[in-house]
Amino acid sequence: MKRIGIFLLALAMSGSVNAGFHKFTMHSRANCGNNESVSWEARAYRTLGTVTHHYRNGQFIHRFSTGWEDTWRSAAVHWGEAGPGSGWRVIGYHWMMYNGEEKLLDITDVDDCSIYDGWWD
Repeated sequence: MKRIGIFLLALAMSGSVNAGFHKFTMHSRANCGNNESVSWEARAYRTLGTVTHHYRNGQFIHRFSTGWEDTWRSAAVHWGEAGPGSGWRVIGYHWMMYNGEEKLLDITDVDDCSIYDGWWD
């Protein structure tokens, strides 16, 4: 846990990371070694659920779900699934429980490793 804290502190101090440390953010990535969909904010806990659908070369392969979690970071990740240029598409569904109701906050749809949208904003 200490190692994660040091990593987060280093990122925050770099000046390049904005979202996630200052406000709630959602993003997905594909073909990065991992395929993933993540919702997070470092300074606030929420009841979150993240579902990610993975397609390869246009064909649905599988989905991952975190289930509901009281957390600062909800991450549906398939570790080691996809290297650069391997033809994956990731669609993330980012949910929050609000006043006892499930709310779909965002749908992220990507086919590359960039985390610009939702991370650097």
